[in-house]
This record gives sequence, structure tokens and C-alpha cells, in this order.
Amino acid sequence: MTTASGNLRYEVEENPPLPTTLGLGLQFAMIASATLLVTPVIVARESGRDESYLVWMVFASLVVVGVATLLQVRRLGLVGAGTVLPMFTAAFAIPFCITAVADGGPATLTTLVLVSAVVQIVISKWLFILRRIVTPTVGGTVMMILSITLASVVFGLLDRSSEVEPVAAPLTALTTLIIVAALTLRGSAVLRLWGPLIGIVGGCIAAAGFGIYDIDRVIEAPWIGLPTESPGLGLDFSFSFWSLLPAFLFLGIIISIQTNGAAIAMQRVSWRDNRAVDFRAVQRALAGTGVTNLMAGVAGAVPNIINPGIMAFTQITGVASRRVGYCVGVVFIVLAFLPKASGLLSTIPGPVMTGYLILITGTLFVDGARTVIETEENRQKVVVAGVCFWIGAAFQFGLFDLPNVGSAWGTLLESGVTTGGVAAIVMILYLEFTNPRRMRFRSRLHIDALPELNEFIARFAARRGWDAAMKDRLSAAAEETLLTLAPLDLSLDDEDEDEDTQDERQLVVVASSDGPVANLEFIGGGNQANIEDQVRQLQQHDIETPAENELSLRLLRSYASSVQHQQYHDTDIITLRVSPPEAS
Repeated sequence: MTTASGNLRYEVEENPPLPTTLGLGLQFAMIASATLLVTPVIVARESGRDESYLVWMVFASLVVVGVATLLQVRRLGLVGAGTVLPMFTAAFAIPFCITAVADGGPATLTTLVLVSAVVQIVISKWLFILRRIVTPTVGGTVMMILSITLASVVFGLLDRSSEVEPVAAPLTALTTLIIVAALTLRGSAVLRLWGPLIGIVGGCIAAAGFGIYDIDRVIEAPWIGLPTESPGLGLDFSFSFWSLLPAFLFLGIIISIQTNGAAIAMQRVSWRDNRAVDFRAVQRALAGTGVTNLMAGVAGAVPNIINPGIMAFTQITGVASRRVGYCVGVVFIVLAFLPKASGLLSTIPGPVMTGYLILITGTLFVDGARTVIETEENRQKVVVAGVCFWIGAAFQFGLFDLPNVGSAWGTLLESGVTTGGVAAIVMILYLEFTNPRRMRFRSRLHIDALPELNEFIARFAARRGWDAAMKDRLSAAAEETLLTLAPLDLSLDDEDEDEDTQDERQLVVVASSDGPVANLEFIGGGNQANIEDQVRQLQQHDIETPAENELSLRLLRSYASSVQHQQYHDTDIITLRVSPPEAS
């Protein structure tokens, strides 16, 4: 259930004054620009490519992020959330991008990012089907594993810097970490927002004091221009591609889960009133991220995710207007054509990046653990997350000797993301298949299906061993849901309905139990209003004499302990949680 944003000054469709729009857009773009370039800069440097590749990666990343931000805000058909969801480079993809470029070249990275994007587009299309596999438990587990994978790159970067500057490099990294951590942990809401940028600036000042900040390239760069060279982009299906393919498939899943969470969270802060999550908008956000990564792949850039700081920024400023999103996207694009400005951002010393990424690594682990704990009520699945994390860690750090299974399989087994992620999916599927068997009922979505539905409910209650009172309550809840989905007037003039339309209006009811509590899922196509919102409005505006069309909703509210309505493209899922009468 969503919560209203009490201090929201401008909703998504409202327009703040132009000075406010420009000020907030520039502010967020400044905060994001320095940190979003950390990922492409590290990939370009650590993969052993020349300076022209770094310049191209910075340019391509800014352009792709800018265009993608505009796409998410504007929404084109089924692509784009229609809310302010600025894009951002995926720091957790750094290790895999470095390996792809170092072992196979830019073409290998292009191919892998394109495959990852296809995964995201598929998930956006079939989100309602994959919701039992692409779960917060799987996503949170892989996020925790990604944190230790990223940590190996971060500390490797520091080790190489320390070989050249054994004192200056660690002190610079420590200075950056202290500033960022201090502002993030104890700063005001505004300072926490600016903390990463202030920390990077402070780290650069410290680096300059130690004499390890080389800004010659910034001085020599023109104010306006384009990269003079582009990498050899194309498709590559060499051994490097196949060895990294599983990792990038998981990256596609993780990016989808991150987008799913960010899109839901943004809906919660973009409107003043309470409203149910619109999963059609979530699907569009997922499709937008997939299209973004198609663009990133074609451009030879790194994978992109939703900028996780936008929710906090919106809550602090109280502005969720699309105009701010347009401004942010335009600023990113403009920066790409200003080599001096983008060069300043891309010359951040390695130790400064290390200090910043240490905090990101810790945050990534905590976010993954919190995703599992806060969204998963099933204790068994929480245990799965813990076990699979250590499986991934064991393989990532080579805590035991692996058998000689060949270079291809050996590469896969050395990846904690691959081994831990596969283990998580297998264990979640095992729990799903060994749960008490779900019962299914299928019919045409029509009031005439009520007798058969009642028989199905009676069989379900008998199989679970529930008494007559629980059976009657389940039947009443199911009946009112059916009446809400297929009002009585639909049964009056069947001959006036087109036969194809009747055939399309199908209903599937999935019944399961959680101890003494029943869960009923009503799945079917429909364009009706959100029932969860309607039930909430009735609770907020209770009147003695309800309208005729509200009666079923009022009865449903009394029978079910909770009502959730998830609306996807062409598919609605209404979930009722029904407790025994004595527990109500």
C-alpha cells in the first residue's frame, strides 16, 4: 500500500515556476553527474584501453543517460514511466564490464549489454508471470553478492594506486571516505543529498595537495567538441562473451528488480493522495530501462539503472514535476558536448573513486539485506538469502579448490553472482513447488460462473480442513469480488456482446493458504478501476447509505483482511487475504 506525500508541493503533472524548475534540475544534475561517471571511467582505465576510449565512454554515458532520462519522463507508448526517474550508470556492473572489455574488447561489452537489455524488456512484458521468480529475495541476495564482487575491484584499484603512491593514495581515499560518510551519516537532509559530490570534491583537493591530481587534460580540452575517435563497436560472440553471459543475464534481472523498486517508490512520493501502485507504469519503467540499455549497448557504454537518489531528492524538495526531469536530462546531454566540464569529472583520481566506492559497496550490501528482510515475510526465504550469499562469497573468493571442469565452466564457477544467483533461484523454485498445492479455478469472467466458483471454494476449504464459518467467509469474499469484476448488468444482454470479447474476458482464481489464512488470487483481463483504491476511499469516506455500486466493495472490505489490486497491461491480479472469523 502506498503512502501519501504530505509535503509535496508539485505533483507529476503540475508545473512549478521556471526558476524553480531550472534550479532543481541543475542541482540534481550536478549531484548526479560526478558520481555517474565513476563507473565508465573505472571501466575504461582498468580495462587497459587508451585515452580515446575513456573520452568516448564519458561522452556516450552522458548522452545515453540524458536521452534515457527524457524517455522515462516523457513516456512513449509502453516505454517510459511518465514520472521523474533519471537514469544512472550501474556501479555494481564494474567488475563484469572491466572483464568484458579487457578480455574481449568493446564489441564484447556491446553484445553483453544488449543481451542484458533484452532480459529487461522480456521481464517488463511478462512481469505478472515472472513475479514469483523475479522476487525481492532473489534481487536482494544478488545485490549482497554484488557488493563483495565490487569490493574486490575497489580494493584492487587502491592496491595499484598504493604501489605508486604508498602514502598519498590511502590518505586520499580515507579523506574522501570520511567526508562522504560523515555527511551521509550525520548531515542534514540537504547535506546528505550533496554528500557524495562534496566528498569527491574534498578528495580531489586532498589529491591535489598530495600531488596526485593531474588536470592537464582538463586544461587542454576545448570547451565545446566531440570525441575524435570511437571504439570499434560491433557484435562479438567469442569465448569471452559466452563466459560472461550468465553474469550479464543476472545483471539484467537485478537491474529489472532495482527498476521495479525505484518505480514503485517514486509513485509513493509523486502524489499527495494515497493510491495503489500502478504496475502498468512499473512495466513501462522496466521497458524504459531496457530501451536505455539497448542504447547503451549500441553506444558501447556501461549498463544503466534508475538513479536511487531521486526519491530522497523529491521528498526533500517537495517537487515531483516532470519539468524537473526534462531539465535533468537536458543538462546531462549538454555536459556531453562540453569536453572541459566532462573532462573535469572524468579526471577524478583513482584513490578518490576508491573512497567513494567503499561507501557504495557497503550501501549496496545493506540495501540488499534490507530488501530481503523488509519485503519477505516467509522466514524460509530469508534463510535462502543468507545461505546463497555465502555460497556466492565462497566461489567469488575461491575458499575451496574447484575441480578442473574446463575454462568455460571454471569462469562461471568463479563468479559469485552466477553461483549465488543460480542457487537463490533454484531454492526459491524448490520452496514454491514444495508448498501446499495451489488450487486453480478457470472460467469465463461472468456472473454465471458464481455457482461453480462457490463449489471450488468449498473444495478448497474442505481440503484445508477449515470449518463452515471459514468456508462461508471465503465464499462471500469470492462472490463479492466476482460481482465487482463482472457486475450484474453484464449478464442481461449476452447476445449484444461480441463473442470475441466474451472469450477474452477470462477469469482464473488461484487459492493457497498460509497457515490458517487463505490467499485468493483473481487473475483476468479487465480495464476496471483499481479496487484497492476504491476500498481505501470507502474507508476514508464512510457514509451511512452507500451507492449501489459500492455495496460489493463494502462487503468485500468486511470479509477480507486485505485487498490488493495489481494492474498490468492486459492483466489484473486481485489478491484477497482472508483470515478465520475469530481472528478478524
